[in-house]
Amino acid sequence: MGEQGASEINQINPQDNSGYKADLLIVDDVPNNLKLLVNLLRRHNYNVRAVTNGSLALQFVEMKQPDLIFLDIMMPEMDGYEVCQKLKENPQTQDIPIIFLSALTEGFDKAKAFKSGGIDYISKPFQMEEILARLETHLSQRALQKQLQEKSKLLAHQNLQFQAEINERKLLEEKLRSAEEKMRAVFEAMTDIIALISIQEGNISNLDILPSNWMRLYQPDSDIVGQTIEQLFSPDTAESWLNIIGQVLENRETLHFDYCLTAHGQEMWFSAAVSPVREDTVIVVARDISDRKQAEEALRIAEERYHSIVENAIAGIFQSTVDGQYLSVNPALAKIYGYDSGEELQQSLKDINTELYVNRDRRQEFIEAIAANNSVSGFESMVYCKDKSIIWISETARAVRDSNGNILYYEGIVSDITERKLAQEALKYQQNQTETLLLNILPQPIATRLQKGENPIADHFEDVSVIFADLVGFTEFAANRSPKKLLELLNKIFSRFDKLAQHHKLEKIKTIGDAYMVVGGLPVPCANAIFEVAQMALDMQEELAQLNQHTGQTFQLRIGIHIGPAIAGVIGMSKFIYDLWGDTVNTASRMESSGLPGKIQVTEAVYERLKTRFEFEQRGLISVKGKGEMLTYWLVGKLG
Repeated sequence: MGEQGASEINQINPQDNSGYKADLLIVDDVPNNLKLLVNLLRRHNYNVRAVTNGSLALQFVEMKQPDLIFLDIMMPEMDGYEVCQKLKENPQTQDIPIIFLSALTEGFDKAKAFKSGGIDYISKPFQMEEILARLETHLSQRALQKQLQEKSKLLAHQNLQFQAEINERKLLEEKLRSAEEKMRAVFEAMTDIIALISIQEGNISNLDILPSNWMRLYQPDSDIVGQTIEQLFSPDTAESWLNIIGQVLENRETLHFDYCLTAHGQEMWFSAAVSPVREDTVIVVARDISDRKQAEEALRIAEERYHSIVENAIAGIFQSTVDGQYLSVNPALAKIYGYDSGEELQQSLKDINTELYVNRDRRQEFIEAIAANNSVSGFESMVYCKDKSIIWISETARAVRDSNGNILYYEGIVSDITERKLAQEALKYQQNQTETLLLNILPQPIATRLQKGENPIADHFEDVSVIFADLVGFTEFAANRSPKKLLELLNKIFSRFDKLAQHHKLEKIKTIGDAYMVVGGLPVPCANAIFEVAQMALDMQEELAQLNQHTGQTFQLRIGIHIGPAIAGVIGMSKFIYDLWGDTVNTASRMESSGLPGKIQVTEAVYERLKTRFEFEQRGLISVKGKGEMLTYWLVGKLG
């Protein structure tokens, strides 16, 4: 803007108002004064409006602002001073020039007019020439003031634009400086080699090296510019480099490749990108990848070793998807499943979930086991082989996951444990047989204690009920029978007694020849055992009677019962038997031996326990060996 704005300001001419038609407002409460002044001013090409009081003047100015106001002072309701003051207080009208017209000629009145905001004061009666002269002067000043205000606004706007341009330029310069600093810092921190190479006739005509890591390959005082391509690069690769640069310049496309250099006697690998810049110039960006190359070589060797180990491993090795397809298997796994090769196994077995495991839920259980701990060990399953035979396998596997924790695949090893499983099953069968045999000899709690290594086993019981039963006449019967027939009949009788013992939850202790011994209240004490013992004695007689009907024999039982304390246990190192000792046992035996065939003889102690629930007959006092005289009873049956 500069010189042009100053020229426009200099061209402002207060007297140049040709063709200008100003809007005037006259405020006077004397109509003659209004008429005279309006006619005069209109003849001089002014637009004139007239009002007779201050309120109308304020309303008119609010609707349309005049260029100048002639204002009388002495008016009713609102004088000229108050009108002028209100106009000057309003920001919209405060710049309108006001000339006071008044018959008041005192200096005080004029001072008050100027203080209220007037720009001039004309005394009545006035001269028309004076009116016109002062009007033209103030209109010219008003026009000049407007021009100056507009020019000031224009200059202010242009100044703001200039300031914005300056600020933007400073901001761009600051950004450029910051970008240059960042770029310099980036280049200084880069380990890449960055260079601009210009080629002419196979030689380096110009070389610009960016401040990066290039100097690690060359001495700082080396003179590179002007060297041939063979001098800059090794002679073995110089022609290849020249061809690459020529290809890039011809095709105007970037080429990426790896190359090797020998620096300070050490072989170094680089990954390079060559891009065209100008017709004869390329930019070369190279990064040292020696560590990566060494790692790749180490990985290649490791993969070869791993592949060799997998291929020659005895155990089966696999990788499988979550969905149930094999990704890879080694020959050992194929052999375990009866296939000729891993390829045949993968082609034949499409879905591990449904085609491999005998139990179709087993694969899901395998997946859930891995999900719990990310691995599984010794996971045993039955699987189908190629020929549909079934074998046992043990799997140890883990889940391989990506960086986000998602499962990529499962990998693990498989062992054929069929022989071990068969051996375990045989051992388990033998253990079950042994345990069954042991339980046939000993009560279960006693057998358990013996298996845990407790020896000897001896327990005292305060309340044990003992039955002794003897087959009367069996000795004479045995004399005329073969051993097989004899044992078959005896086994039939005692087997029925065994079932009765199980039914009444009593413990069979032993058989001695044709005698049968059973007890109640051990090895677990039971207060009601005596009732079961009495009922079993009655049931034994009934069972034998039924058997006699079927066999035509006339066997009878002589039974004795006593109750009291006893010691029970297992002693010795072989041919274990659970047995009882004590006076209670001896007394029960005397009750049997001193009894009568077909009778159940009990002691007074048994009678006292059972007399409210069973029927008895008193036998009276009898002489008992080792005990003297004892009062005994016959157990007849159950009451009710």
